[in-house]
Amino acid sequence: MVAASMGVNAAEPDGPLDLITNPYAGYGSPVAGPEFVGRTTAISSIRNRTFTSLETASVSIVGPPRVGKSSLARHVHDQLATGRSVRGLTFVPVWITVSGCDSEQSLFRELAYAVQTWMSDRDLHADRLEPLYESLSAVVSWDDMRMRLRTYMRRLRRLQYQVVAVLDEFDAARNVFRRPEPYEFLRALAYEPDVRVALITTSRRGLAEIVVRSTPELSTFPQIFGLPVTLGCFDTRELTALIARSPHIGPDLRQPLLTWLGREAGGQPFLASALLSVLHDRWAIHGVPPPAELPHHLGEAVATCSDLTVRHHEHMLELLRDEDRLKTLLEVLFGPQVNAQPQDAERLAREGIIRPTADGWEGFSENFQEYLGLLERRSDDWSLWQLTETRLRAGLTTALRAAYGDLWLVKLRECQKRLIEKCESRQERVQRGFRELAPDESPLDYAYPQDLLAIIMMHWEQLRPALGHSKDGWQERLELIARVRTPMAHNRRSGTSPLLMERFREYCQDVLRWLPQPTDREPSSASSGLRRAPVGDVDAGPVDQSAVDAGIQP
Repeated sequence: MVAASMGVNAAEPDGPLDLITNPYAGYGSPVAGPEFVGRTTAISSIRNRTFTSLETASVSIVGPPRVGKSSLARHVHDQLATGRSVRGLTFVPVWITVSGCDSEQSLFRELAYAVQTWMSDRDLHADRLEPLYESLSAVVSWDDMRMRLRTYMRRLRRLQYQVVAVLDEFDAARNVFRRPEPYEFLRALAYEPDVRVALITTSRRGLAEIVVRSTPELSTFPQIFGLPVTLGCFDTRELTALIARSPHIGPDLRQPLLTWLGREAGGQPFLASALLSVLHDRWAIHGVPPPAELPHHLGEAVATCSDLTVRHHEHMLELLRDEDRLKTLLEVLFGPQVNAQPQDAERLAREGIIRPTADGWEGFSENFQEYLGLLERRSDDWSLWQLTETRLRAGLTTALRAAYGDLWLVKLRECQKRLIEKCESRQERVQRGFRELAPDESPLDYAYPQDLLAIIMMHWEQLRPALGHSKDGWQERLELIARVRTPMAHNRRSGTSPLLMERFREYCQDVLRWLPQPTDREPSSASSGLRRAPVGDVDAGPVDQSAVDAGIQP
């Protein structure tokens, strides 16, 4: 049976209509109540800090993509933000998705609107709060809004109400708030005793980093939250509870599925739920397979979810890359550990990105470890291409200078005006965007592999004494290199089979051997600011590993 027959959450056309409800079908969306699984330690921490303490302190929930941050916040919001606090104040639960706010005032106005709506729906103190809310709604300026909102929240507090506001997707605050004042106002609302709004934030990054990305000025806003509640992968107990939610899985299947999910998803809640959802849909129609057929069913589920799994891994790596931690992850897992410190590995483990082994660390799942292994190997391929690219540009410039003298660029502009103009346009964009960081290089430093090939083909008779070998040999090698280089540069796997990559490495080595030695005065080999490769056969030493990280840049 092909994997396509196990479409995610899709019943087969001839299947029965009275299917058992899929308890995993909502994966990817926040869950709460009976559907919520595990996180007892995190819930206890939030309960103790925010709901059973006298001060109703604020708390932040932090973790990588798809570990259930919003689900935890929703569960706490629905289950704990009810009734009265230790001080006897009535909880007013509020939910704000920060990514939906488009200005620094919109978050605060939504806070007031949500509170007023909650009070109005229950016919509570309309005569005292409605005039203050209308006054707040009428003002436009930041200062007026800030003062009116503070007055409104103080009145609410005096009426014996305790606001608990979940600020979901708080990473977006770095784009909504572009100065320190909004953060300081949030801090005041959460910190001042006569207001004391309890904030619960969810974010992929720590609050301090979010603030720094918004404004260069220091802010004490993150300090009111204490230690973050960091979410990672499910532990064995939580994963077992997730499996137990299926009506199809009996005691004899739980251990095989637990082992399988540990290998494929490593306890990652989103991936584990997706895999179990696929199995449920299949088994709801055809029944639970006998033990001999179970591996086949599990393999089909993995194949069905393969694209979803890769997208999850890529999103996680994008976050690490954005935080300048991706190279640290690769150092921890594959070495050598040049900059990574023990505390870096411990943080990655807390976030559920890696897990300890008997002799070190590995990715949170075997699947993720294998994915990173492919990424690491491709980083080496990119480093080889960087070396080849640098040497090719320098060697071609040397050959052109030997053929045409110091007027070689003038000659190229006469013969291939459009090509040179495109290179100069790229050069101008870089110099305009990076100013002093972009040195005054040769336009060939902005040529793509196919551009370099076009130059070699048009000027072959003049370049043959310097380049040697055959015209067809150069064309074959540079065409294949150009074909592989583009998907590598954009982190795509399509079109790069193992056989093609092996040929790519072989041809890069050929080009490095065939190239002439660049001259000392050659600007393309000296002025770019990049580390240039040593002259000679590439086998004389290993590929420069300082550029490994470049292989995983978008």
